[in-house]
Amino acid sequence: MTYYCTEEDGEDDDMFETEFRQYKRTYYMTKMGVEVVSDEFLANQAKCYVEGIQWILHYYYHGVQSWSWYYPYHYAPFLSDVRNISSLMLAFDLGKPFMPFQQLLGVLPSASKDLLPQCYQHLMTSPGSPIVEYYPQDFKTDLNGKQQEWEAVVLIPFIDEKCLLAAMEPYTPKLTPSEKARNRHTECAVYCFDKELDYVYNSPLPQLFPNIVHCRVRQTPIPMDAWRVSLDHVGHRVDRGPLYFCGFPTLQHIRHKFYKKKTGVMVFQQSSRGENMILEILASQELEQVEDVAALVLGKSLFVNWPHLMEARVVAVSDGETKFSLDEPSQVLYLGDTPPPTKVTRLTDKEQKEWVKEVQGLSEYKRKGIVINETDVVVYGQLLTGRKYVIGQSGKVHLEKQFAKQVLPFPFQTIVKVNNHTSPNVNRDSNQEPVFWEKFEVVQMI
Repeated sequence: MTYYCTEEDGEDDDMFETEFRQYKRTYYMTKMGVEVVSDEFLANQAKCYVEGIQWILHYYYHGVQSWSWYYPYHYAPFLSDVRNISSLMLAFDLGKPFMPFQQLLGVLPSASKDLLPQCYQHLMTSPGSPIVEYYPQDFKTDLNGKQQEWEAVVLIPFIDEKCLLAAMEPYTPKLTPSEKARNRHTECAVYCFDKELDYVYNSPLPQLFPNIVHCRVRQTPIPMDAWRVSLDHVGHRVDRGPLYFCGFPTLQHIRHKFYKKKTGVMVFQQSSRGENMILEILASQELEQVEDVAALVLGKSLFVNWPHLMEARVVAVSDGETKFSLDEPSQVLYLGDTPPPTKVTRLTDKEQKEWVKEVQGLSEYKRKGIVINETDVVVYGQLLTGRKYVIGQSGKVHLEKQFAKQVLPFPFQTIVKVNNHTSPNVNRDSNQEPVFWEKFEVVQMI
């Protein structure tokens, strides 16, 4: 069917653009207190927002690039205004980290002043304090589209670092020796077993813990600047393939189409009145026989809840007439081609009716806006809850996946099979690989 754009459609689009621009102007003027929403203002908004994203990425991948940087607004710009950013030159001043008490005074409310040394507490409450304005007793909050009070934006002023440090300086000499010992940065340390050592380690709390008579631990301090690596020495391979990150949405892996439609998808516990973006999973070109599906996935690990992929272990498969189940109670993953012990049963009339109701309840249409179409096969799986270290009989330690006891149903057309793209760490997380060095010895403390 061919759809032609009419003059009326064009007028509607123009009206929408006009209303949207006005809505954004009102947002910036009321939320950020600007009188004129100029190009310079929007450019600065885009720069600050991208700078914040860059700081976060540096923090997680390269370490802190600036101790003093902060996002200078309570609100973010509209995504449509984050543009013309390819030529931005982002540079961060490393600065110095706060001392522990400086950090506390910078983040605590006045109601928590007792957590600070006595000499600093009045700075949060005294009318004569040069920084008392940063600890207001009464302040505004803005739900900003949220429903719960704890979700609101707290509209308190941002603390000026120089003012904070200047206000604290006259009172720092009044710290007690114990407080001074707490208010410092110390090195990290690595503790390793050393069979060449044998000494008495005196307990710091002898009333609670005895001395270690034969201590064979070597302590190696790590300089505080050892964690900082210059960006010139950091390199990462860019993988442009579709990767899997637990719970992070991805529209890869499953063939689908998308379109806008008024369907009343639930948003904040209410049916939306406008158009929703709908994802519709395309039908598979191959017929899915339940026995073939069982041979493919039973006892194996795969990903469910597309597009928010979560790992699960398959324990059963059914087409409403026949059910293939693992014939064992353990949480073993069958990684090879050897078929797992399987039990095949025919569903009773009652079970078939329950299966139909189950399929009807699997629709994500109203909650997520996902059309899964007809479901022929249901996969039953246990969600991954975590991993734990398990010591085997030989003394080797392995990282073993842990799965929930609850078994949940998932439409087969919505699952993603494990491969090197969806799970780049699948081999590293194998149940069979030891995670500690074999040369480690277990010693008995006497």
